[in-house]
Amino acid sequence: MPSERSGDNNPIGLYTREIRMSLRNNSGAYGFTVTVTCSLSMLSAVNTAPSPLQIFLFVFGAVTSFLVVETLATRLFRRSLGGDEKSNVVALGSSLGVLSISLAVGAAALCGVLLPATPSWFVGSFAASVTYLLVNALEMGIARRVEEARDLA
Repeated sequence: MPSERSGDNNPIGLYTREIRMSLRNNSGAYGFTVTVTCSLSMLSAVNTAPSPLQIFLFVFGAVTSFLVVETLATRLFRRSLGGDEKSNVVALGSSLGVLSISLAVGAAALCGVLLPATPSWFVGSFAASVTYLLVNALEMGIARRVEEARDLA
């Protein structure tokens, strides 16, 4: 019986397989990159151009958000983050990313409007990152349900 990849031995098939691998390995990072870049731009638009201190506060807020979410998701780093999700679930969930990214940038904008400039750089990046992670998890959950429904059909 031919393998699933046997049709991928031609150059176009091989290239298509590599595109799928690139998408699988980069989709979450891509969404977060768009989130953090647009959040930085949004805070710059709402406030003024950031000072060096405010840029570091932005970085610290974004990194701290991952620390908090990872600490909770791994139960104080006692559980693995896993990584056995089906590629088609990740692809579909990532395709829904416009919602998580938009809400995250909106969270940054809201912080920029409601808070004084300097604290908004920390809180805005923290809020944007947490929003992205949590809403992206919902998008992945939706994708999983869609795939489960397809498997039943």
